[in-house]
Amino acid sequence: MGPAEIAAESTTESAVTDPRFDALNVPVYRASTLVFENTAAFLARKSQLFDGYSYGLYGTPTTRALEAEVARAEGGRRTTLLPSGLAALTHTALALLSAGDHVLVADCVYGPLREYTVSAMQRLGITVDFIAADAADLSAHLKPRTRLVSLESPGSFTMEIQDIAALCRQAHAAGARVLMDNTWGFGRSCMFEHGVDIVATALSKYGCGHSDVCMGAVTVREESLFKTLKRAFAGMGTGVSSDDAYLVLRGMGTLDLRLAEQARRGLQISQWLRSQPAVARVMNPADPADPGHLRFQQYFSGGNGLVSFMPRTQRLAAISAMLDGFRHFRIGASWGGISSLAAVTDLATSRSVSPRTAGNYIVRLHAGLEPFDDLMQDLAKGLQRLHDADPPAA
Repeated sequence: MGPAEIAAESTTESAVTDPRFDALNVPVYRASTLVFENTAAFLARKSQLFDGYSYGLYGTPTTRALEAEVARAEGGRRTTLLPSGLAALTHTALALLSAGDHVLVADCVYGPLREYTVSAMQRLGITVDFIAADAADLSAHLKPRTRLVSLESPGSFTMEIQDIAALCRQAHAAGARVLMDNTWGFGRSCMFEHGVDIVATALSKYGCGHSDVCMGAVTVREESLFKTLKRAFAGMGTGVSSDDAYLVLRGMGTLDLRLAEQARRGLQISQWLRSQPAVARVMNPADPADPGHLRFQQYFSGGNGLVSFMPRTQRLAAISAMLDGFRHFRIGASWGGISSLAAVTDLATSRSVSPRTAGNYIVRLHAGLEPFDDLMQDLAKGLQRLHDADPPAA
């Protein structure tokens, strides 16, 4: 080896190990291929799946650091990262279920998960039944092959809260595990304390906090369950980039501050909406006036910036006039970032236990961190447009 090669090798090693360079943030470790000290280490690399490093897809120091941070936030012990919140839900089901198994799903789950359960899972020979969005009893729905109960509290758009502890007790007595989509409650709950076995979270929302990363996480407390899921996810070729993990790690540093402020704003908005003649119903379980507030207090330590409401008029043209004229509440899916968002859905396409007729529109708002007075003026003008587009009969 010549002097140039020796110098290059020395520079590379010192850049990695130099103790004088001690950054506050975990660096971005990019890698596909990793190298091993010797043949024996290479042949034993699969033993590193759970805690060490064998291939970039299965973990880097950056992704491992984020997994530890998410596990702490969820009150769990082990976390695995996936490319999206939806992947966290669907991959978990694929890892645990077999043909002939039966699954119970809350009626208010995330729309794409609902679509998956009634299409792909049933094609795999897995039967699915839906339970009430505010269910407190599973006894009429459990079957001998019920293996998984999939919950989401508060529910997507309509924000119902199931009686989580009661459902977990019944599911466990029947030999089923409970999976919770805890995206809404991330950083404001510990679902394991109420009996949940697996917590799935879309880190794209409050975990990242800036609407520029898609990522999900699956967290558990049981070591054997973690290994079962990790093996399955690795076998599906599922992983995340260290660059994305770095961005979520950075967002996690301000999670508590953002949640506190956005929860304050969400509560003010929901209370203001209740006083507006153009609004028929407001949905925010963190609001003491919400019918789900008692369960909210049982299962959550705080709220966030998400609020839904049902306009008194159900004419889509009037609702569109309100939404299309917003300046600060931009129209878009997802939520949890620093920007304010608005979305609308027709519940007729996403409920079966309590069927809705077509044209049953819910508007969802997410309060971002723009100047709050600007947001309130935006909402007031929007409701005026809603009124003007469909004034009440004389």
